[in-house]
Amino acid sequence: MKKTTLILLALLLALTPMALAEYDYPELPQSDLPVAAALTGEWYASFQGLTVKLTFTEEGGYTLEVPGSEAQAGSWELKEDGMLYLEGSEAPLLPLTDALVWNAASLVFRREAPKTYVPAEANTRAQAETYNGWWRSHFVQIGEGTILSSAIDDDTALYIENGKAALAGKLFGRQVAEFSLSEGALTAQLDGGKLTLTLQQDGFLRLAYETGSKTEVVYLVPAADPYAKED
Repeated sequence: MKKTTLILLALLLALTPMALAEYDYPELPQSDLPVAAALTGEWYASFQGLTVKLTFTEEGGYTLEVPGSEAQAGSWELKEDGMLYLEGSEAPLLPLTDALVWNAASLVFRREAPKTYVPAEANTRAQAETYNGWWRSHFVQIGEGTILSSAIDDDTALYIENGKAALAGKLFGRQVAEFSLSEGALTAQLDGGKLTLTLQQDGFLRLAYETGSKTEVVYLVPAADPYAKED
């Protein structure tokens, strides 16, 4: 995940003029508001489930934040060509009244933050057989409470049957684990770590894998049997 966010930052901040030639900005009306009033504050864009945050100050500074990576900071400048340039980046943004268009990175920043997944409460009455079936990753969590789309860098998959599970994906490789049930949650020891499966009241399956001080969290959804024969 960290590698992916670093690649995104590199894309945003290190595009060359030659690369920018491939991206034509549409001829759209620019904002007629004073620059400071139009830009100052927080702007948000979504990139494959990642919420990218861009903050401008009245003093001419900006901060670019991508979950899982250190924030980038510098100054901004609105040039005579009507485009907004960020220090450290050759890729300009097109400022509009209610949006900032960054065509070179296929991002549109707006004032409202994209909605993210909010996990439901655990189903403490779940039985072992309630977990039965195929599951695939849908969200992953990095940091404290940041829920991201698993399309970026996760392929965790499970098949569970009465307390036993076959695991697949980069996180575990291919392994089999036996679980014990306690207060609706399944737990197992795996490769020196603790694996906990919790069925939530919204139907998601929360997988938490603790190794030392590190915890990997994946949210899975029911999946079709990949070996089922079509009618």
